Amino acid sequence: MMYATIKATVPHEKREELLLTFKSMLGPIRREHGCSDCHCSVDIEDENLIYLSMEWQTKRNLDSHLRSPLFSVLLGAMKLLDKEPEINFVTTATRQVRWK
Repeated sequence: MMYATIKATVPHEKREELLLTFKSMLGPIRREHGCSDCHCSVDIEDENLIYLSMEWQTKRNLDSHLRSPLFSVLLGAMKLLDKEPEINFVTTATRQVRWK
């Protein structure tokens, strides 16, 4: 599994615009081949800190997304930010969920 997370600090006056952009993209990203999950969240302690998290079945699926028109739109939306977003990629060999 491949995980990609975008952490964006958004100027207050651009917050709603970026949230609407992310919201409009969730469905199309989720329908991309190999996407297992995609969601957006807002930090409960800082409403101007927004996360977009995606889970991909393979590195090839993620690479395809990074070359897609949808990712180009995401990059364009990042131009609304005052500072560069933090983008992280994590690879895992297996995924195990345990509840006690």
